Amino acid sequence: MAVSNASTAPPEKRIWQASGGRRLTLSFIFLILLPFYASIGPMLYQRVTRGLVTDTIWLALLGLAFTVLMALILHELMNSVRTRIELGDTTVNVTVPAFKNGPVPLFRFNARQIPYGDIAGVDTRCEVYGGTLAPVLLKSTRLNLANGDKVILGYTDPNDPDATFPYPDIGAAIAARAGKPIVDHGIVHRSVGKRILGVASTAGENVPLDAATIETINRTHRRNVRAVVAGLALMLVAGIGLDFATASRASFAEFGAFGPRVDANVAAPPAKKR
Repeated sequence: MAVSNASTAPPEKRIWQASGGRRLTLSFIFLILLPFYASIGPMLYQRVTRGLVTDTIWLALLGLAFTVLMALILHELMNSVRTRIELGDTTVNVTVPAFKNGPVPLFRFNARQIPYGDIAGVDTRCEVYGGTLAPVLLKSTRLNLANGDKVILGYTDPNDPDATFPYPDIGAAIAARAGKPIVDHGIVHRSVGKRILGVASTAGENVPLDAATIETINRTHRRNVRAVVAGLALMLVAGIGLDFATASRASFAEFGAFGPRVDANVAAPPAKKR
């Protein structure tokens, strides 16, 4: 666990919020996809009433994937419209998504005005989810208040930070204004199922991982990703080969023919009279 003391904070006001271009782009994408998403319901109804079981199953799976996609886009849109963090002279005003004990956000937001004197410290922690196939690393930034409340600012990918909401940098700026320490709790392994269900972490899950365990996770991730890519490439090659093997030879006859194509069923034009 590494502890670093915050430096002297700058006096000017600082604000983090999404740009108008980002809001407009997400709104445009959501509105473009909305008619297609709305048409899935009538399409499912038609297939169910006509007894098309196979088509209904495939369309239901497509609708489920489409629902997840639309939910993600809607959350990003709401996050871009509502999320705002403002550092004032004596207080910090935060409007951030409500997280239920993990990085799975809810469709509601926490809006609070927190005096700097009520902040006991700022915590950061990297959390590893999964690990067998494709582990995901997320870094959380949290405010600890003097009354025991905890306010999660957000999660970010350390390998691909968000330029709009760099939560670790925002946490450092808040700690500097409050004159409190920043505590880094290292890297811990969390259960995806518990996070989705909102189950609190156990004492063993809060123990930071050592360097050997982290390297093992990274090595397993690299190996499995290479295996998935190789499997997809093999399926593509096998599919192309199967198409060539099952297609009739007449389908490839045109590739070797040059010049105009003559159809024997079309009668020749009559000869001109002299």
